[in-house]
Formats: sequence, C-alpha cells, structure tokens
Amino acid sequence: MSAVGTLESRLGELDEKRLLLVATFVPFTLFFVLVWGFPIGYALGMSLFEDPTGTAAFAGLANYADVVTDDLFVTALVNSVVYALSSTLLSLVLGLGLALVVNREIRGGHALRTMMIFPYLLPTLVVIFMWTFLLDPNVGAVNEFLLDNGVIDEPFAFFSSTTWAMPAVVVASVWKYGSFAFFILLARLQAIDPNLYERARVEGASTWQAFRDITVPQLRGAILIIILVRGIWMFNKFDIIYLATGGGPLDVTTTLPIMVYEMAFQGTPDFGGATALAGIMFLLLAVVAVVYFVAFKPEREVAT
Repeated sequence: MSAVGTLESRLGELDEKRLLLVATFVPFTLFFVLVWGFPIGYALGMSLFEDPTGTAAFAGLANYADVVTDDLFVTALVNSVVYALSSTLLSLVLGLGLALVVNREIRGGHALRTMMIFPYLLPTLVVIFMWTFLLDPNVGAVNEFLLDNGVIDEPFAFFSSTTWAMPAVVVASVWKYGSFAFFILLARLQAIDPNLYERARVEGASTWQAFRDITVPQLRGAILIIILVRGIWMFNKFDIIYLATGGGPLDVTTTLPIMVYEMAFQGTPDFGGATALAGIMFLLLAVVAVVYFVAFKPEREVAT
C-alpha cells in the first residue's frame, strides 16, 4: 500500500473514532444538561429573587445573607452533619458486622440475608410508627425492658427529649437503612479470593491480622462509596426526621431540609430564603464531593 493510501486509511479510522465519540458524548451531554444541569441552574438562579414563585424583584445574594445570619442556620447545619455522620457510620459498622457473620456461611445465614432487605422495603411512615410505639414512655417495649432491668428509674419519652431525640432518630434510621451497607459489603466480601486467607493462615497470621491486612484493604473502595452515597442521602433526609419529631423538641433535630420546609411552608412563607438554603445545601455537598474524590480517589479502588 502506498503512503497516500496508508494516510487515507488512518484518516478514515480517525474520522470513525471522532464520529463514535460524538455519537456517544453528545447524547449524554444533552441528557445531563436537560435532566440535571437545567433544573439545578434554574433553582440557583431563582434563589437570587425575593420570591421565585412570582414576579418579584431581583435580590442578588441577599437571600443567602439572610439565611446564613439566621440563628437557626448553624444549629440546623450542625444537626445535619451529626445526623448524617452518625447514621452513616453506624450503618456501616452494623452492615460490616452482619456481612462478616453471613459471609462465614453460618446456619441461618441465608435467612438473615433475606430478612435484612425487609427494613429497607418498609415505608418510612410504617418504620416511624413502629419505633414510636417501641419507644413510647407508657407502653413501649424499650422502656419496659430498661425499667425491668433497673437501667432507668422512670420511663423516657425518647422522641420528646432534648437529650434522646437525635439518638432515637439515628437508631430508627440505622435500623431502616443499615441493609444498604450490608449488601454492598457482603457482595465485596464474597468477591475476595479465599486463597489470600489460606496463604495468611499458612504464614501464621491471626484472624485479626488477616482482617486488617486482607479484608479491610479489599473493602476500602466499597466503604468509601458507602460513606459518600449514604452520607449525602442522610444529609438530605427529610421524611424520617419530620415524621418522628418534626424537628423538635426545641430544634434539637431540626436539620437543613427541615429548615427549608419550615421557611417555605410554615408561618410566613419565605420561598426566596428556602430556595437559597437549598442552594447552600447543594453547594456544600458539591464541595464535599469534590474534596472526597480528590482526597480518596474511590474510582481507583473500584477499578482495582
């Protein structure tokens, strides 16, 4: 083949690659812009007006300034972080513990695996009703157990207590969403080569050493993904807290999503402030996600 023919062939291959790139990249870009980019940009743009629902005056960053100087903002932000971190980490610990047990193929492991999906499938309203009944100060099974065993002298109204309301909501959330971490970690555990543990035993490694040097590194990618995804979900969680406590008592369970709802639909509606607060939540999570991916590089863990 002549040099001209070789050049034409390579140019043809290059054109095919470009066409393939355009055919795959352009539809995805359009889908992203229409489904995600446009709604996000529209919401952020509307947060710059006094009333995004009508023809109100342009407010600029005044809505954001009013929100961050609100006395409730810092409280709601701290509550959101505490709720998201505690529920995510406890779900991770619970899911890892149960996954390690089931992965050992104990008797009843298949039944436990099946039962773990049920809390996740239950409607949130049913879960809150159940936990409200369990923690009821008059007829609740938890208070009865604590009283009978001398742990407490008088019953607690958990969801109405400024001390116990947040822990109670966290426990209910972990009970419902712990299976998310369980199934991801169990799937990753079952993908670990058993020969790695066999070699470790031959070399005299203890159970703890095998867990530390084999299991944990193999699970690192899954753990990072769980922390990111579950953490974002719990940070944005509204229904389980609102149904359990409504943000009370005395705002000890008021998170940023609850604050957005209260600003928009309770008392004198402040749709501009509520939209600005939602924008602040989005920006905070975007920054956290960028820092997370730069610092931990979870995609590298998944790829390996």
